[in-house]
Amino acid sequence: MATKPWAEMTWQEKREERFNHWLSAPGVKFVSAESEKLYKERATRFIKAIKLEEPDRVPVMLPVGSFPAYYGGADFHTILYDYNELRRTWIKFMDDFGDMDTFMGPALIPSGRISEALDIKVMKWPGHGVGKDATMQQFVEGEYMNPDEYDKLIMDPSDFNLRVTLPRTAGLFESFKKLPPIRMIQGAMWVGLLAEPDIRKTFQTLMDLSDEFRQWQAAINEVSDLAVARGYPSFRGGPFVGAPYDYFADLHRGTRGIAMDLHRRPEKLLEAIESQLTLQINTLIKNFPMTSCPICLMPLHKGDDTFMSDEQFDKFYWPSLRAVFLALIDEGLVPMPFAEGKYNNRLRQITDTPKSGVVWYFDQTDMGRAKKILGGVSCIVGNVPASTVMTGTRAQVKENCRRLIETCAPGGGYILAGGAHIDKGDIDNLRAMMEAAYEYGTYRPVSAGAAG
Repeated sequence: MATKPWAEMTWQEKREERFNHWLSAPGVKFVSAESEKLYKERATRFIKAIKLEEPDRVPVMLPVGSFPAYYGGADFHTILYDYNELRRTWIKFMDDFGDMDTFMGPALIPSGRISEALDIKVMKWPGHGVGKDATMQQFVEGEYMNPDEYDKLIMDPSDFNLRVTLPRTAGLFESFKKLPPIRMIQGAMWVGLLAEPDIRKTFQTLMDLSDEFRQWQAAINEVSDLAVARGYPSFRGGPFVGAPYDYFADLHRGTRGIAMDLHRRPEKLLEAIESQLTLQINTLIKNFPMTSCPICLMPLHKGDDTFMSDEQFDKFYWPSLRAVFLALIDEGLVPMPFAEGKYNNRLRQITDTPKSGVVWYFDQTDMGRAKKILGGVSCIVGNVPASTVMTGTRAQVKENCRRLIETCAPGGGYILAGGAHIDKGDIDNLRAMMEAAYEYGTYRPVSAGAAG
C-alpha cells in the first residue's frame, strides 16, 4: 500500500511499489506453496539485477520463441490455426522443462484465421505468402505512407490510421477509404455509413470474428496464467511503446522511404517524431495502471549501427527514445529496449539515463564493451547466439554462457539470455543455459530448494 500520493513519489518509490505488486502476485492461485516460493525467488532475482544489485545468481531468460510448437510435435502453421495445439504444446514444454526463471507463454503468436480474415498485407505467414513449412511470420516492409502525408498524420493520427493506414495494410478495411473524417461523424451519421454495403460488410466481419478472437485469447491466457501459477513470473506487463522514429520507419515509410526523409525532409520528420512522442506519453504512459509486471519490452528496429550515422542517431533517434524512457521511468515502469542488430557505436550515446532506470537487451552487441560502458548505469541482457542454441552442442552453449557470465555478471546487473528467439533445436541446449547460470553465475550459496 502506497504511503503517500502517487504524484508525490519519486520514480524510485513508484518503481518499488510496482516491484512489490509484481512480487505479491495478487489474484494468482499458485499450484503449490513451493511454486509460490519459487515465484518470489525468481522475481526477486530479476528485481535485484535490474537495480544493479547482486542476486543469489544470474537470472536467465531462455530464448524459447516458438520452440514449444516443434518440441511438442506440431509446427508454426499448426499453432496459428489450431489453438488447442497451441495450448497443448506450450504446456507440454512447461511440463517437460521444469526449471526456468521466467516463461513468456505464446502471447506473441498471432491467429492465422484472424490474419486471413483481415487480409493483412504487412505480414506473410506459413501457408499465406510463404510455404507451410516456414517457421515464423515475415514482415512485409513498404511505403504505406506517402512522403507528402506527414502533415495529415500529424494533424489527426487516429483519423489517418483509420482512413489511410488501415486500408493500405489490411484488405478488409479497404471500405474505410470512403469514410469521412472521423471527427465529423456524429450520431445518426454512423447509421447512414452502415447503409454502404462494403462498409457494412467490414463491420459485420469484425463482429463475426469476435468469437474467434475470444478462443485465441483464451488459449494464450490459459498458458500464461498457468505459467505464473507454477511459479514463473511474467517478464512483460507495461505499455507497448517503442522508439518514435521506428513508428514511421517500420510501418509508414519503410527503410527506403525513411532514409530519403532523413535528407529530403528532416524538419518534417522531426516534427512528426515529436508529435508521436507526445501522443505516446499522454495516451499510453501517463497514469499507466498497476499490472502484473512493470517491465516494458521495446523492440528497436532502425537505430542500430548500420541504419544511420552517429550524427543521425543523435538527432533523429535518441532524443525522442530517451524521452520515452524518462516518461516510463517517471511512472515507476522499467523500459527494456531490445536493441536488435549491433549497438557497438551507440553504447556511449545511450548512457544518459537514470542509474538502474533502463534494462538494455542486446542482440549482437559486444557484451564486454556493453558491460564496461553501461555496467554502472543499466542492467544488460544477452546474448547467446540463436545459431549456437539451435545447432550447437550442449558444451558449446555452456561455454558461450560461461564467457558471458564471467564478462558481464561481476557486480550484478546482468541477465543471461539469447540474442534472439529460436524455433527448432535440442531442448538440452536450453537446459544447458540454465545449468550454466547455476554453475558459473552464483554470487553466493543458493538456499536449499532454490534450484526448483
